[in-house]
Amino acid sequence: MYEKVLEERKIMFFRHCPPIANLDDVSFDRPQAPFRSAAGYQCSVFYYWWAFLRENAAYRACCDELGQGPLQDLYSFFGDVRGDDFVEWWSFGANGRGGDSYAGRDLFCESVLDPITIGPVREGDASHVQLSVPVIPDLKRLTAEFQRVMRLVVEERAQLDPSQDDGPLFAVAGRNPSLNSLHKMLSAFRARAANPGLSNYDLAEELGITENVKGTRGSYQHDNVVYTTIGRLLKKADVLVQNVQYGRFPDHTDYAAIGKVPELPRGLAELASRRQAS
Repeated sequence: MYEKVLEERKIMFFRHCPPIANLDDVSFDRPQAPFRSAAGYQCSVFYYWWAFLRENAAYRACCDELGQGPLQDLYSFFGDVRGDDFVEWWSFGANGRGGDSYAGRDLFCESVLDPITIGPVREGDASHVQLSVPVIPDLKRLTAEFQRVMRLVVEERAQLDPSQDDGPLFAVAGRNPSLNSLHKMLSAFRARAANPGLSNYDLAEELGITENVKGTRGSYQHDNVVYTTIGRLLKKADVLVQNVQYGRFPDHTDYAAIGKVPELPRGLAELASRRQAS
């Protein structure tokens, strides 16, 4: 779990590393940069979620129509992403400082239902337990012991009331997405869009893929590796761009190919539920 302290001392928790500003004092290890010279805010899967959403033609059309159309529910959370200032969107939302839109970070932070406090247990309240914690200088040992003691309590509580484990409005698909792979896919998708007349080989050359493949153009083994590499990147990028409009990222499932409908993320599911109830 990653912890981010905001200017107003509010603490937010994320399951994946949030964007890091130059002046941030972080207590966690920074992830490996997805490419050389990457800015701190680009070293996060949440940056690539925003970046891939901007490449989705259907969502851009929704932004052009000021949030109207088939993707209006998703727009109510992510807002207009046609601008190129990710940090502004992440910190204040599509409508900027003082606006009424979700800040990007609000979409992905873990829901904090009740902070940990020290105090008496309310009689008959199974949602709280009282712990006696020895004050020792070994914080790692205390943390490990706390997890061991609380694991059974939390699991039992989750079985009694599954709604307590809500999670973020939009959860990252997968445990540890590779930022480097996401960067390569995004670069390939953007390069193809910017150069529609290029062959896949020329596109691979534009991206620097060919220089890392042994042999020269025209030889079977060299060409096979180049075409396979660029083809795989473009195919994966297409699926990611398609699925991000469902509020899912990075989801590599080709739902059209398998004939399934993607599961709604919590944010969209709750919105649909409220609409049905009204």
